[in-house]
Amino acid sequence: MAMKPISFAAVTIIVGSVIGLTDGDVLGGSAVGSGDKIVKTNCVQCHRIEGKPAPRRTKQAPDLIWAGNKYQHDWLVAWLQNPEFKLYPVGYDFRPERKKGHLALPADQAKAVTDFLATRKDDRIKAGLMKPGTPEQLERGQKLYRDHGCQNCHFTPAKSAKGFVGGTSSTSFIKLNERLNADWVYRFNQNPNDFEPDSGAYIPKPPLPDDDIYAITAYMMTFK
Repeated sequence: MAMKPISFAAVTIIVGSVIGLTDGDVLGGSAVGSGDKIVKTNCVQCHRIEGKPAPRRTKQAPDLIWAGNKYQHDWLVAWLQNPEFKLYPVGYDFRPERKKGHLALPADQAKAVTDFLATRKDDRIKAGLMKPGTPEQLERGQKLYRDHGCQNCHFTPAKSAKGFVGGTSSTSFIKLNERLNADWVYRFNQNPNDFEPDSGAYIPKPPLPDDDIYAITAYMMTFK
């Protein structure tokens, strides 16, 4: 759920503010209605909640079409109330002009929105496939993650002065284990273009065997 942007061309629209609201503002008072109403009044100005997968360059903000598969409920409720953590360090689709702050919601509205978004699901994502990795899988996943340079584009937790290493050209992986559902991460890793066509995401050629993708995902789900 993002705020309505100041006018730019469609392909360069910021993840901006709902009319009359700026960074740090909240919708005052009690919940203005069901999560459905809040989302359709405010969030769809930037986020899609239905439709076919589309390239990032054509969108203002991440899709919520499969939000129920993707986000962990408690994290999303908390983040919507205090969205200071930057999911895209340099802006959505690598574009700094899309770095505008996100609308904050009161607790009751944040929960209502999250409950509604939990109903947005994609049948391609099967629940219960991912389990905590074995020591062998985690070791294998760590090696593959590093060998394929995942940290070159993503903030990755590390024992460093900043607490992380990595590039800024894509979404942050900090606190991944409390933000995203493992089954979503696994299915996305199998083929990012199924959800973000022409995303530019690195995909090894030939594609990695599924056991390796599982191991990478298991390792990623240890990120705090």
